[in-house]
Amino acid sequence: MDCYVYYKTAEEHETLLLEQVKRIREMLAMEMNVVLILQKRTEANEGIITWMEIYRQIPNAFNVSLAAIVNKTEIMALIQGERHSEYFMDTISCA
Repeated sequence: MDCYVYYKTAEEHETLLLEQVKRIREMLAMEMNVVLILQKRTEANEGIITWMEIYRQIPNAFNVSLAAIVNKTEIMALIQGERHSEYFMDTISCA
């Protein structure tokens, strides 16, 4: 199963956000051996950037561990609105 987390920040918080994501990435690598892939929309919309964290092949109870790690950082102070998480699993191809 894979996890996708998306959220928005003001453009002026980009550098601070990247620092916090780096902290999350380091903690996840140490605690769970999970890799964080970070993407952002190609363009800001009225000064707002949409970010996407991607986690592949996550272990059971990943959401609980991720939430605990996120709470150890200051990322939530930079986010406008909420962090939205969605989970997807591989299926058999229909083609």
